[in-house]
Amino acid sequence: MGQKLMGHTGAVCGDAVVDMSPDKSVLILLKHCQDMKQQETRLRFITLFLLLGCTALFIFTICADLRQHGSSGFSGQGNPAEHSLAYSKQECSHTKAAQNEFQSVRNDLRSVFENNVDNKTYMKWQPVIGENYSEKERAIVIPVTGFYFVYAHFALRCHDKDEGFKRFSVQLHRRPFGYNDNVSLTDFRDAIKCSSEPYRNIFVGQLFELEREDQVKVWLREGYKLIASSSFGIFRI
Repeated sequence: MGQKLMGHTGAVCGDAVVDMSPDKSVLILLKHCQDMKQQETRLRFITLFLLLGCTALFIFTICADLRQHGSSGFSGQGNPAEHSLAYSKQECSHTKAAQNEFQSVRNDLRSVFENNVDNKTYMKWQPVIGENYSEKERAIVIPVTGFYFVYAHFALRCHDKDEGFKRFSVQLHRRPFGYNDNVSLTDFRDAIKCSSEPYRNIFVGQLFELEREDQVKVWLREGYKLIASSSFGIFRI
């Protein structure tokens, strides 16, 4: 008996190849592939429109917020350029004030020696840095309440005829504002041996809390004639 061979027809859908024997099945499969491609195209267009709409809404929201803040920031304040200039001038004035305050709370003085003066006297000074020295009171006047480092340096020297030990004694005094009495801040005593150590450097310094208008001065009790040079000063911490 003879046998009939049924031919197979190949139908292409996308990248896949499907072998269908009946012609009708092939037509149905091709139509189904076309419908799938159309739905995929529509979905892509819908997704694209949604992305564009969300992006446009986001940009619009940002622009509206910027316009609102910009109008509220400059409303009633004149030209923005004038506002910026006024702010810059204000910053400069604050900077200068801070610099002046720093300079006004730093003082450095050099001693002025007087004839016919021995001991038990407030030392006289000449300003080197700062403008808060009162020549009448021989004291530094504190301009701002705060913590200050107060210091005094003395270079001592024996004279040719000096022998043995020569004593040196000094105090830092404070006169609070509104009072007539001086208060001792610190007391320093030492001695120099003229026969073996005719020269000596002495430094006195300490941190104090001082108030505005307080007076700080140096009280020399003993050893005035031993001083070759000296300095006295304060600076705010």
